[in-house]
Amino acid sequence: MGAALPASGSPVSPAPPLGWTWYQIDGAMCRDGSPTGFYVRNGTTDKLIIYLEGGGACMNGNYCTFNPANVNQILSGDGQTVFGTAGGAITGRQQPGVYTNNTGLQGIFDTGNAANPVKDWNQIYIPYCTGDVHFGTRTNAPVPGLTPMQQFVGYSNMRLFMSRIVPTFKGKVSRVLLTGASAGGFGAALNFSMVQDSFGDVRVDLIDDSGPPFDDAYMPPCVQQRWRDQWGFAGSLPPDCTECQSTDGGHLSKLSDFLIRKHPQSTVAFVSTMQDEVIRLFFSAGLSNCQNYDSANPVAIVLFQSDPTIYFAAQPYIDGLNTLRSNYVGTGRFATYYMGGATPNVQWHQHIFRSRFYDNGGANPTPSIESIAGFVTNFLGGKIEQIGP
Repeated sequence: MGAALPASGSPVSPAPPLGWTWYQIDGAMCRDGSPTGFYVRNGTTDKLIIYLEGGGACMNGNYCTFNPANVNQILSGDGQTVFGTAGGAITGRQQPGVYTNNTGLQGIFDTGNAANPVKDWNQIYIPYCTGDVHFGTRTNAPVPGLTPMQQFVGYSNMRLFMSRIVPTFKGKVSRVLLTGASAGGFGAALNFSMVQDSFGDVRVDLIDDSGPPFDDAYMPPCVQQRWRDQWGFAGSLPPDCTECQSTDGGHLSKLSDFLIRKHPQSTVAFVSTMQDEVIRLFFSAGLSNCQNYDSANPVAIVLFQSDPTIYFAAQPYIDGLNTLRSNYVGTGRFATYYMGGATPNVQWHQHIFRSRFYDNGGANPTPSIESIAGFVTNFLGGKIEQIGP
């Protein structure tokens, strides 16, 4: 552990939203080697939420185009649909509100909404610029189709961040919520054990938005092996998670079993639409036994999305979600909020930081179905629900 954060933060332009402070952390860096850090907003309760931003992944030169290489890049659009981000990474500052088209802080960041269960909590916002779902440990890594070596150090950064966050907040908070969307959802789940270990006897719970921990039947082992090797997961997976290892590269989903066993006081919630088109695009690089992994192009995949050998089809994704729920509902500690309904809503991506966080039914407005905000409120209150189809 390092020193607590000072009262004043680091200079940054443009200025963050009112109430937020930027802290650049020594040693933390993006995949292009530039410095990074996180934002802090001090609340009025003894609780803390840590949010990990999403934004694609750097798997090959084509996919890397759709992943910010530093904190001064963002995705075009709002990251809600495939076509909405077709412009790839563009100039812009990663900060709270950036992926709601700068129309104001929404969802969990809307501190003026009485229905927001974390409106009074202390909040930390961690940008995403490492291309490795916040879990890499590999420096100077080659990437197919890219000339510069890449710094996949998301997990290394998280360790540095926790070394400052814990000394700042541990004596002040009685509970922590670790969450994130898309790559940040994956990252929150993958980093959960380290975060809980860092906070010790302070309880940490997890909400994963749109980062499904599918088992090997739905997330091909070959792509899991490529992520392990390319991003350096050997240095970030808990060494005592023996079930996380497999000769074919699979079993990353077994980290879920490990977390439930190792941290018996913690609970997990997962939020998704039934046909999330962005995550299906992400998984598409693993189809056909990863034979096109090095050259897979998100734009070409979307153009041929009717071909299930090129674009991860909707039904296997639905099956994966249902299997995920059935695998863990019996634990009594795994809550799910699934959104069905009509296209295109059923394919939308990332939810907890958007205005639909407060809509009954979420992406599929339905008066009889509680809002995601209500689901999160109940989850934080100890109620484990299975909402949606």
